Formats: sequence, C-alpha cells, structure tokens
Amino acid sequence: MMDETRFSTLLSAYGADLKRWPQAERPGALAFMESHREITSRLMAEDGELDMLLEAARAKPPSAGLAGRILAAGQAQARFAPEWARLAAVLALSAGLGLGWGGASLGGAGQSDAAYAMAFSSFADPAYEEVVDFIDGEVR
Repeated sequence: MMDETRFSTLLSAYGADLKRWPQAERPGALAFMESHREITSRLMAEDGELDMLLEAARAKPPSAGLAGRILAAGQAQARFAPEWARLAAVLALSAGLGLGWGGASLGGAGQSDAAYAMAFSSFADPAYEEVVDFIDGEVR
C-alpha cells in the first residue's frame, strides 16, 4: 500500500505524468490518488508546474542539414599518419630488432641464452595469466 511519503518521492523522481513512473508503482499510485484526492491533487499541481517548465526548456534536436554538416566536418578532419611517419616507424622497428639480434649473437651462446630466459621468464608469472585473460576479454 502506498503512503504519502512514497507517492511524494515517486512524484519528485518521475514527475506528474504517471506514464513516466515505473510500471510496478502505477497501480499503487492510482489507488492512492483515488483514496487521497486532496493530497494528491495538491502535490500533482506543484510538480505539474515544474514538468511544464522543464518541457518548455527542452532543446530542440538539430536539423538534418546541421547534423550532416557536423558529420562531414568530422570525417574531413580524420586522417591517417603520413607516409613518412609510417616509413620511420618501420625503420626504427627494423633497426631495433637488428641491433638486438646482432648484439645477442655477439655476446656468446651463454649470455644470449640467459638474456632470452630473462626476457621471457615473466610469462611464467601468475600476473601474466591475468593480463592474458584481460586481453582475451577485451577482444571478445
């Protein structure tokens, strides 16, 4: 059974139009309105004025032409990296891989094996499994 406090709370939250109220609350609100007409009419009148003011202040959606111009301007500004930047990234990556590979081979078999083991030892860490699970979750 709905009381005045609950009715007033719902009225403040959803406004005077019962169509905006949760479906489960509407029957109780209608029954309360029938049995307490004076209280509900006063409360509804107060909140009804606020609803009208808020509805009048609502911004109108932009015209189709304006929306189209905004989207076109955004698409015109979207660019990919220039050719020279892509080439520089490939060269830097190649140089890093080449120097790393060459440096490991110059260090002798024992040192390169140790460097390899250190580089990939973190894959046995339990935190690595959490990272893999997170990435799998993001991809899906």
